[in-house]
Amino acid sequence: MLGAGGTKGWAHVGVLKVLHEAGVPLDLIVGASAGALMGPLYAVRRDAAEAERIALSFTPTDYLEWFLRDLRLSPRAGRMGHTLWQAYGRFDFAEMALPFAAVALDLRSGQPVGLRSGNVGRAVEASIRPPLFGRPVQHDGLHLVDGGLQNAVPVGVARDLGAAMVISVRVGELIALPKALRPLSARVSAAYRAHSAASADVSGQFGLLAGLLSKGRQVPERADIEIRPDMRGISSLWPWHVPVAARRGESAARKALPAIRRLLSARAV
Repeated sequence: MLGAGGTKGWAHVGVLKVLHEAGVPLDLIVGASAGALMGPLYAVRRDAAEAERIALSFTPTDYLEWFLRDLRLSPRAGRMGHTLWQAYGRFDFAEMALPFAAVALDLRSGQPVGLRSGNVGRAVEASIRPPLFGRPVQHDGLHLVDGGLQNAVPVGVARDLGAAMVISVRVGELIALPKALRPLSARVSAAYRAHSAASADVSGQFGLLAGLLSKGRQVPERADIEIRPDMRGISSLWPWHVPVAARRGESAARKALPAIRRLLSARAV
């Protein structure tokens, strides 16, 4: 389970590289937000070296251009959007070498949704689409936005999709309001949602965000193994930190390998 964290999420590439080289069996990759962006780079061919090459190939200008093009995966979405579309965005989920799922958030219910069918690029767009700054992605009658908003690492979705053993990678935490401000945030949420014409309009999106903030930071769902790279000094919005994030992902994964091997051995008995 690869979690949210903006450009901190490039640590996922380092984690996948180490797990691949160590021969850790991966049956399913589930990604939310940045995790959904990075996960299919490996899942499309099970090629860790190629995933790393692509992930580290972008310049700060590429990131800025891509953001201004609404983080789309398309031949017309700048160099970064086009490269990711070419790498995996043009494929169907059934064409992935390793089963993959992207987690998005349903604006109407405020609940996470695991996407496993249709076009991979469209599902990833839904999982990374920030509310208010871009139009929600429509899928099967739902309006979807960033899958890491409610829970940075939605382990429960991976279990719901059939994962018996979950290795999670946590690179970021959600913003938490001080406890004294949460009742006000709840009232703001109710007011905006009551006056919105639809959950997908600006008022509805703002109401959802205020509602999520009113709940405070949720208790993290327990994975069997959690890998938590050291993200100190790394900003989720600063692309110059991407290579450092990838290296720290590698380091954290190597430290976790003994625990992963013990768990795999215990499960095999």
